[in-house]
Amino acid sequence: MFRREIICAAASAALLLSTGFAHAADSAENSNYDPKYPFPVPGKVTVVDFGASWCASCPEMEALMKEMQKEYGDRAAFVTIDIDKWRGIEDIFLIDQMPAQIFYDAKGEPIWKHTGSVDADTMRERVNILIEGSKS
Repeated sequence: MFRREIICAAASAALLLSTGFAHAADSAENSNYDPKYPFPVPGKVTVVDFGASWCASCPEMEALMKEMQKEYGDRAAFVTIDIDKWRGIEDIFLIDQMPAQIFYDAKGEPIWKHTGSVDADTMRERVNILIEGSKS
């Protein structure tokens, strides 16, 4: 990962935490799961893709998310959110461009936020890092 991406990821995480997006967790049992949303999936590394039917590159991301779910099976969760069906969710999760993805660790903490399409290799790299981190 390039230095610039790490700085951007850290800034995104700080912004998410400072806006109340994530709550402090005392343990794995008391983590950041909100029953209002189908993500993050408890106990699993989760990638959430925010898109819409009118977004030009969102269908490609949705196809990649399905491919990744097949590839990773029960080791990770890949959730696609159509912002038109979840009115206002883009404001809550600070989505200002689509597609956009938020990568959560197995404890439900948002680790990375990415705007735009992600290629399969980058997706695998980030998911694998989070899976490895959840083993320790």
